[in-house]
Amino acid sequence: MEPTFTFRNLDASESLKEHTRQKILKLDKYLLKPIAAHVILSIDRHEHKAEITLVDMGHEYVSIERSTDMMASIDSAVHKIESQLRKAKDKIKNHHKP
Repeated sequence: MEPTFTFRNLDASESLKEHTRQKILKLDKYLLKPIAAHVILSIDRHEHKAEITLVDMGHEYVSIERSTDMMASIDSAVHKIESQLRKAKDKIKNHHKP
């Protein structure tokens, strides 16, 4: 799954893309059938915002994080979406059919 990137009020940086891409590729182990990943990185005044959207077999997972550092925003957003994915996978794994 190759993520698509959107940069708002900020120049497209290969280092930001590569850092984010590596973090998102580690999330594949939680996804059943990954369909799409979209990353929006923006700067509003002095606030760096990272928004990550993952689509997986009818489920959409969204994480939005803000901080004063873009890398910290990306790391927090990935951690937040990883928690969502882990919880969803546990629900599927622990579901017992009667």
